[in-house]
Amino acid sequence: MKKLLFLFLFIGLIAYIVSSYLELSQNKKLVGIKAVEESYQQELAGLYCESDNRDLSIITFEDKNERISTGKCQFGDYQIEFYQHVGLVHRCYDQNYFCGIRSDRKGITDDLPVIVKNMNGDVVTTSIDIAEKAGVIELFRVPTSFPYMVLRTNLGGARSIANLHIFTAKPSFKQVALIGPVSGWRDDGKYIYSNDHGEWLVDKFVTVPTPHLSALSDWRHYPVSYKFIDDRLVRADEHIKVNLKVYSETELDDIDEVALQIRALIDAQTYGKWDIVNLLFKGRSDLPLSGKFFSRFTDFVYEGQEDLAWQFFEQAIPDSYDVLPDAPVPLYATKSIMRETMKNWIEEYFPLGMAH
Repeated sequence: MKKLLFLFLFIGLIAYIVSSYLELSQNKKLVGIKAVEESYQQELAGLYCESDNRDLSIITFEDKNERISTGKCQFGDYQIEFYQHVGLVHRCYDQNYFCGIRSDRKGITDDLPVIVKNMNGDVVTTSIDIAEKAGVIELFRVPTSFPYMVLRTNLGGARSIANLHIFTAKPSFKQVALIGPVSGWRDDGKYIYSNDHGEWLVDKFVTVPTPHLSALSDWRHYPVSYKFIDDRLVRADEHIKVNLKVYSETELDDIDEVALQIRALIDAQTYGKWDIVNLLFKGRSDLPLSGKFFSRFTDFVYEGQEDLAWQFFEQAIPDSYDVLPDAPVPLYATKSIMRETMKNWIEEYFPLGMAH
């Protein structure tokens, strides 16, 4: 009798575990999917995204592919549809509504996070056309008076690299600009802003390499302002000039002190030429002066203060640089050659030279 009772209890326990597992498996499909009840609109862009334009029920394709609608937006004469697929990885910014995610399962067909349809219901664009390799495409929130729709495509990676795709629906659906890479975890719209003249601007980050193209960690990165003119981006030179940095006397004194410290190190003739070049251009955290020359010089040029850049150069690099030991570095063999190298570098690489 005890054995029979134990058997019934064991069978009951197994049945409970199985039923719990099946219930959990079914619920897994909806974990993190339920969207916050919130609408979004940009009137000038003709973009209206209502919270009730979602269908959180399962849609089945050919009995093997399942997807969940996470939002639909009316964009002029077009409808933007966002979908997340079974087996997805949750990679939306902080909410899942108006965010499409590709499946992380192989062999899934019709795996389109975003579909764009015209008034007749015909598909005119998909996520493949927007960014084929993007695992996540989501609506990017911007100032509501911005006249374009913005989609962010998350390309993944350790730093969550993303691009911003800017669209118009007038007179037809098309992409007017691409900005990136930007941080994949920033959703405050600060990449897009307006100035006192009512111009809409975006910041494109440009990379400025060292003249000898050393390690990427030595390169500098700067935002450059662009404005929209007739559905295209043009560098906003006037806006850039008005917003150039003005250095205080204290800041200039501190920079002069750095230049004098570098000069004293070269005058001491303690290090070889290649060691000094590394000190000038390489950003090492364990050496106080490391990379200070390149960063200060570049900052001056970026801020339209090229005269200060050359003043800093003359303060930091003494004539005694020419007689430093070591085999000559072609681009920096002498002070005069280094000066010519930096001039050519400004013309070839620096993004704002023509603006000033």
